[in-house]
Amino acid sequence: MIDSENMSSLAIRLRDNLSFAWNFDPRKERFQDWKSRTRERVRDVLGVERVVSAGSSVIADWAEDGCIGQELELRFSNGEVTAAYLLRPDTNAPTPAALLLHDHGSFFSIGKEKMIRRPGEAPEIDADMRHWVVKLYGGRHVGNELVRRGYTVLCADALGWGSRKGNGYEAQQALAANLMQFGISLASAILLEDLEALTLLCKLPGVDPNRVASFGYSMGGSRAWQLAALSDDVKACVAGGWMGTLAGLMQPGNNQLRGQSAFCMLHPPIAGKLDYPHFAGLAAPKPALIFSGAQDRHFPESAALAAHRQIHDIWNAAGAAEQVETRQWQGAHYFPVEQQDRAITWLDHAI
Repeated sequence: MIDSENMSSLAIRLRDNLSFAWNFDPRKERFQDWKSRTRERVRDVLGVERVVSAGSSVIADWAEDGCIGQELELRFSNGEVTAAYLLRPDTNAPTPAALLLHDHGSFFSIGKEKMIRRPGEAPEIDADMRHWVVKLYGGRHVGNELVRRGYTVLCADALGWGSRKGNGYEAQQALAANLMQFGISLASAILLEDLEALTLLCKLPGVDPNRVASFGYSMGGSRAWQLAALSDDVKACVAGGWMGTLAGLMQPGNNQLRGQSAFCMLHPPIAGKLDYPHFAGLAAPKPALIFSGAQDRHFPESAALAAHRQIHDIWNAAGAAEQVETRQWQGAHYFPVEQQDRAITWLDHAI
């Protein structure tokens, strides 16, 4: 039987009988034993057990409002090439840094431009950028604000966005299916490139490698906590607009049942073995801020709160209960300026 959400009775039975064999269980083992074994296992099955730095070349430079910017070409170990923006304060002193992970939004014409504004964009890009930043970010570029507050930031176009945009919403499943022919998920391809961009950021002159954060919202939020979970280079994590339990998200009306954008965030080798809050829990005991909107239709409050409880249990078992903060801010799927300010202030103290 297949229902109106294209949910089969088989999928319903699988959802309702999940055991998550890789989840943390404090009754069975110590946190550190679980983390060491599970993180190694996840890295292995997702093909990110060995991470190298992305290569980079400078395409263009700019300066504006006390900031120094560069457009970069990044080269990844999988042979892919992407465009990225690097923005830093005009200072010779070492700075903290953030790898910015852009959202999905079913808005593919821009990627890095969602997070970092540069002067002189082409008119069509500038129009899309202004539209999107008003729609999701309260009219402000998070990256430029971070630089104003002393951070170096890097953001690259993920596969399917901006300089690498494909053929629109309906083509996402084709992109994912083409990679599946070779046993690679779209989500793991994005993850590998994020890890390699992170490694590059940590090595850049002027960046303090002991003060590097992952920072993202929506799909960018899931990318942010995945990086924190799998890389020692991430010292703190700000992850908004993407957290819930698998069972809580596989409900009528949720994007997880539609395919399309879900392929950018699904990892088949760990699906049904490690639930989302436990994947994020591999980041413990690092400082982490994980939040959603109480009226976010993509991440219903019940699913988010259930995940938050599990996250707190994991950080508590790691002896770092005070290092994690979860929030349900009022509002829908939206990261307005007020929330940005509170997140950046949190990061200032965490890192």
